[in-house]
Amino acid sequence: MDDHLRNLVSSPKTALTEMSQMDQESAELLHKSLSGYATLRKFYDLRDEEILSNGKKPQKGAIARKAEAANALLAVIISSDDNIRGGLYDEGRGAIVSVDFLLALLGEAMVFVNQPDYTASVSQIDILLKAIEDLQAVGTRVYSACTEFLQTVIASGQGLKGSSPTDMLRKTTSNVSGTSGSFSMVGSSMLASQLKQSMSSSGVIVRGNVKRAWDWRRGISAGTSGDDLLRILRLGLAQDLAKAWLAEADSRM
Repeated sequence: MDDHLRNLVSSPKTALTEMSQMDQESAELLHKSLSGYATLRKFYDLRDEEILSNGKKPQKGAIARKAEAANALLAVIISSDDNIRGGLYDEGRGAIVSVDFLLALLGEAMVFVNQPDYTASVSQIDILLKAIEDLQAVGTRVYSACTEFLQTVIASGQGLKGSSPTDMLRKTTSNVSGTSGSFSMVGSSMLASQLKQSMSSSGVIVRGNVKRAWDWRRGISAGTSGDDLLRILRLGLAQDLAKAWLAEADSRM
């Protein structure tokens, strides 16, 4: 991020207030365009807070940070799912976050599903199950765009089985024709197409050792499909829901 974008994401109120003094309409449009990104950025900042703290102890513990990160991610998932409620695509709903990102966002949610150090609440399970149902009921065009972006995200993971430069180059050259979807949260599909072509043609999407507190892609292979991801999530959510029901039953005894 450059300094201007970092200021907008870290202190949006201050940055947009200054901007509104010059152009109110532009400030409102930018606020809408960046709000989804800012919420997702909060999720990543919470995830990596201990790594980025340069040895200083974070103000919140690991469990509290993970719970807050889950809430931020679920807010973005709700927005991304907004245009396909009930499995019917409706662009008029004006979701802040593009539906194209929904599969990848659900992938990020895997670190909160059926985990020993985090128990999803019934309401959080409900949000994820609804998003899965909507994705599986929506038309092929929308689902294909979600799958395409998911594959780009998976391909950028480090050390995944089947993600060597040779594997990735073979895969990208076989799928080089046609790209769709939008990369900006409310932006044009042209940016997504250009970005994906640039990333694909490089053979290796991410270079260097990027440190993350957790990465959901460590639990999958480079060949994991959107359908595979949804099946894994459904199984984990069923187990979490069973635990929640048992806990509720035990509390009544």
